Amino acid sequence: MKSSKILMPVMAIAMALGLAFSTKANVQTAGWVNLNGVATQLESNPCDSGTNRCEVTFGDDDTPYIVYADQALQVEHTSTSEVPYNLPEMED
Repeated sequence: MKSSKILMPVMAIAMALGLAFSTKANVQTAGWVNLNGVATQLESNPCDSGTNRCEVTFGDDDTPYIVYADQALQVEHTSTSEVPYNLPEMED
């Protein structure tokens, strides 16, 4: 009986510590574009969930770039807008 009084709190603390480190926050990036053959991360996320392909333009350049969810440029973001979002010029 005496050992169970000590063992239960120890197990509860061990379980709490295990659960505290077992979850990972859902970290989402702003998005990626293929800029001159290089995967470049955007500073903000212009995309929202929708059925259209999410595209952006930079400054005065009217070339639309597809926004991807991953650095490998495999998963495309979607948008409710059919018009590309205009973002400030990308800095090198």
